[in-house]
Amino acid sequence: MIKISTIIITKNEEDNIRNCLETVKWADEIIVVDDFSHDKTLDIVREYTGRIYRQEWLGYGRQKQFAVDKATGEWILSIDADERVTSELKSEILDAVKAEEFCGFYIPFKFFFLGHLMRFGGCGREKHLRLFRKDKGRFDEEAVHEGINVDGELGKLKNYILHFSYKDKEDYFKKFREYTSLDAEKRFNLGKKAGWGHIILLPCWEFISRFIFKLGFLDGVYGLQWALYSAQYVYVKYLKLIRLYNENRT
Repeated sequence: MIKISTIIITKNEEDNIRNCLETVKWADEIIVVDDFSHDKTLDIVREYTGRIYRQEWLGYGRQKQFAVDKATGEWILSIDADERVTSELKSEILDAVKAEEFCGFYIPFKFFFLGHLMRFGGCGREKHLRLFRKDKGRFDEEAVHEGINVDGELGKLKNYILHFSYKDKEDYFKKFREYTSLDAEKRFNLGKKAGWGHIILLPCWEFISRFIFKLGFLDGVYGLQWALYSAQYVYVKYLKLIRLYNENRT
């Protein structure tokens, strides 16, 4: 029997984790790596698995690789606490790993923004590499926007992971502040610089691209809001990058 290990990293995910775990409890094992949650996250997790590891935050890539290293399955399914595996995807995964044709698979996503399914604005065709052979794949060490490097041919699945990323505006801007800071730090460490064009022209292009060219207007007020928030994200990450350079001038 081919063994599938599901890995999840958590920190204060009591509002999400049960719904997530319910959709992956069919896996042969569930590995949860927790960054010292102080809510009821681990109480809920213990109802589904005993494979819980406490680990201070290492960055997204390293934290997820820590979870992979603890897994014993031949295949790894990586999922976040705010994501759900559909029953159709479960069946497709079980068939795909038995075929042994590929070393990893891209999985399409359905992205929900403030409870609304986003069909346009760059969100409708989102897919990510989330299923891979443990002996062929490894997370990179990026602190944000981590990727998986797989040594072998990759396939594509047809069924979806449901991504309920933000429960409300407060939750959105909490993650917004975290990700823009991490993104700016990543660019700073790579020696990248930003100027006024980055905080004026690029945010405008981000809005126009998402709302007009990627048909975000078809998602109505949610499409408008997503385009505005995306433009604000670009503005803030480059503004933070400029501030990092100003603070570190010698």
